[in-house]
Amino acid sequence: GGAAGGQTRGRGPGVWQSRARGGTPQAAVEARNELPSGNRLNEQLRGHKLKTAAELKERFGADWYLEHLWKPNVRGACAFAQTLRTSLERSEVITPAPFTAPGWSQHEYLAFWETLLRTRIESVWLNDAWQFSNGCTFEFAVAQDAGIPTFDARGVRLTAGQGVALIDAAIASLDQDGFDTVKLRESRDRLMTRVA
Repeated sequence: GGAAGGQTRGRGPGVWQSRARGGTPQAAVEARNELPSGNRLNEQLRGHKLKTAAELKERFGADWYLEHLWKPNVRGACAFAQTLRTSLERSEVITPAPFTAPGWSQHEYLAFWETLLRTRIESVWLNDAWQFSNGCTFEFAVAQDAGIPTFDARGVRLTAGQGVALIDAAIASLDQDGFDTVKLRESRDRLMTRVA
């Protein structure tokens, strides 16, 4: 299954619904890590003097992108989830990394994760440099909106205000390189309603 690090394709929120005795759904912890966006991508873009993931794929090919960005990020996400399983002493820790949904639009994918967050997740843990990831910042904003506790990789609780400050710093850094920050700004703006 997806939570254990194997591929899960095109299945709905019930994929990771763990069950306590008697069949009652039990909430899970989500371990969030950069995937298609984030520091690894930004470092590659800087190193190759490019501005977008599409340019990187065009220059080096889809296989290179998969080997140098996607797979290392998936491994990092699965390792982070395993670290949480161990440190929190619980098996109900999931990560979006192994989940793929071929044919889904970005909107459909994000709507799926928003539904999962709002219905099956009791806390969200964000790996280091989460504020540079479009997906992590989106899920942080959703969790804050839903009142779901959010923590950094060391277990320090993150407030909406702290998240806004971290995302603002990430935006400023990425703006200096001319990278796209539209999605980070959307998440930050969504959080502003929680801070105001």
